[in-house]
Amino acid sequence: MVTSMRPLSALGVVLLLSACGTTPPATTSPTASTATSPASESPTAASGTPPVSASAAATTGATTAATATTLATPAVDTIVLQPKGIDSLRFGATETEVRARLSAKAGKPDESYQGKVCEFDDATPYGRQLLYGGAAFLFQSKAKGDKNSPRTFTSWVVNLDQPLGKSMKLADGYPAETTFAKLKKAFPKGKLTTIALGESAVWVFTTPSGIWYRGDDTKNPTDVGAGAMGTCE
Repeated sequence: MVTSMRPLSALGVVLLLSACGTTPPATTSPTASTATSPASESPTAASGTPPVSASAAATTGATTAATATTLATPAVDTIVLQPKGIDSLRFGATETEVRARLSAKAGKPDESYQGKVCEFDDATPYGRQLLYGGAAFLFQSKAKGDKNSPRTFTSWVVNLDQPLGKSMKLADGYPAETTFAKLKKAFPKGKLTTIALGESAVWVFTTPSGIWYRGDDTKNPTDVGAGAMGTCE
């Protein structure tokens, strides 16, 4: 069955951090706004203050207003969930690197779990899973690892029933609200496959970049993710 240390969707369909049967699987630029202010009237020489031209006053006012706007509404430093990792960190990066990036941009995780990835495999890796709302970030050791083994970043997954926090976003072009039919039109070279789970099944649509969408029927995906996904039987 498809599994992990903790369930990630309301229907119990979850991502696997596993060396057994894993399947391997672009950025945005911030926009800036500028503020302007009307020119102020020039003081008169009679007041004892040297006259200032209207154009100079307008430039000074615009600069002050723009500075105030920048300080009042700083740009949000967003983590971008990419086909090959997050931001510039690719799958395979150390857990330390990725956790530092997550902490710097999103703070502490809501929950953290660790343990053997697959209870049914003696050679299973040891994994950790960090949850930020509906988003999970997964790390695993090499085969037969334990809690002291170094781990690397293997995958991320987002539960589409829960909105992403302001500190995170999907890479451009990958919708959070969609259907398998819409995905097929948007990514004609993508592939819809079925994973059998005993008497039930899940459907996975994989885009050419490697980002995948997964659901419990052929209509609506419940999760989107990237990285290794496999089976633990």
